[in-house]
Amino acid sequence: MSAENLFTTSRIENVNQIIAELYDDSILLEKRMESFFLNLNNIVFFEKANFLFYQKQGQNYKTHSIYTINWNDEQKRRYQEEYCHMDDVLSILDSDSNVTFLTNQLFNQEVRKNSLYFQEFLLPMGLHDSIETNFSIRNRDLRGVFSIHRSNDKKNFLPDELSLVRLFQPHFCNVFKNYGRELNIGRAFHVLENYNCIGIGCFDDKLNFIGCNTTYHTYMENHGFADLSNNPISNCFRSLCRQLLRSGSITGQNIEYKMENSPLFLEVSRSHLKEGPDNDCFVCLFFDLSYVMDRTLSQISRDFSLTNREVNVLSLLLRGYSNDQISSTLFVSIPTVKKHLASIYSKMEIKSQKQILERLHFYDKYFSH
Repeated sequence: MSAENLFTTSRIENVNQIIAELYDDSILLEKRMESFFLNLNNIVFFEKANFLFYQKQGQNYKTHSIYTINWNDEQKRRYQEEYCHMDDVLSILDSDSNVTFLTNQLFNQEVRKNSLYFQEFLLPMGLHDSIETNFSIRNRDLRGVFSIHRSNDKKNFLPDELSLVRLFQPHFCNVFKNYGRELNIGRAFHVLENYNCIGIGCFDDKLNFIGCNTTYHTYMENHGFADLSNNPISNCFRSLCRQLLRSGSITGQNIEYKMENSPLFLEVSRSHLKEGPDNDCFVCLFFDLSYVMDRTLSQISRDFSLTNREVNVLSLLLRGYSNDQISSTLFVSIPTVKKHLASIYSKMEIKSQKQILERLHFYDKYFSH
């Protein structure tokens, strides 16, 4: 594509609109990233893309989080667990200066194609040619990279396309400057206010309770916990917060826990209320799995070909029933319960209750507008 075709008035107007949407913080950041991928693809063709947030540990690189288009879960897992430390673009992008480049111009392609990283990851993924750009984040533990990719049966990216992507680089720096660092607690409460299965509470760095949304408050009242700061759930949250402290986790990392004999799934992460060294807080979410399952059991049964008995077992499991309680309720033996559970997990290709939510695209369904 020639420069005169790429930089038309209409395309520049499209770029300006895309940039404006990136800054629209009334929309969740994940949704803005997804929209950015789709809109950019209308201007510059690519087959896969990603926003990567990574940490440098000595001379090695480790994924903090990654948002992708046209990557499946297994591909993301393999990159994060097996190949991030081998990624040959990170050492170049790992700079305080703005860096943007075409891999087809920067690398000796014959040498690169013989590398283990290319042979084992890039080649099977179809990530033969890329535009790569970095961006800075105020959280000095994290760095950001944006990449778009084409396979070898498509034309290589051109310098004009690189120039267009470069237009977004300073805006990435602004939009993601507080990624993994700060949290607008009021906005988080507002966003989650209307979802009856999601409660959110906040504790300060001394583990004092400092606020919650309506769902959190209502759930505690309905279960006889008049004191929001001192009850079994808040105490469990504090225990998870202490685990995060002991682990030396950075802001943005989380810890998850399924309460025993309860339908609640808990998740705790560290964040900041505002800039400054003494503004750490803990954001504590609970998901009422029974509420989710009541709305989706028929869908699960169809999508994963569960038997009626397996649906019954799964429903009780996510309401917090133990294997003994499921056995007594359904009048079957404990080995039979375990057999049903093994079949359910196999059909759904999961290993934990949290993955049930992922299979149902839980976040897409409950965090969208």
